[in-house]
Amino acid sequence: MDFKTKQTQSILNEKYIKLTYDPTDKVVIAKWMGFLKFEDLKRGCEVMNEKIKQENLTRHISDQSELKVLAKELQEYIGGVWFDEVEKLGLRKIAILVAEDVFAQATVNKVNTQAQFRQLQIQTFGSLEKCYQWLTEK
Repeated sequence: MDFKTKQTQSILNEKYIKLTYDPTDKVVIAKWMGFLKFEDLKRGCEVMNEKIKQENLTRHISDQSELKVLAKELQEYIGGVWFDEVEKLGLRKIAILVAEDVFAQATVNKVNTQAQFRQLQIQTFGSLEKCYQWLTEK
């Protein structure tokens, strides 16, 4: 699969997030960038929640390869609020594309190991191809 030519629809395009939808594989993709502010994270998550609800999505890629350190307040929101919201909406798998940056990677891993997810599976990968592979496996 050639990910450079993959057809996606733009949902939200801001300096902190590029949110797209892949209608072929029914995957919502969030590419987070820079140092996130709480209101930016919350807005991105709310727009994503709407798309998840609208399309009955079960799969999500969180591309954090260009994300800087995730503040504690944001980690708590993701693990304590957002995971619960999307699980109730029907999301079942989140593939996280991790950053090269060791510190950013550490904050991503901290959120994932501390959160409790009933039916939500979360895996971390080093490539977009591996994210897709895991999300689309039967």
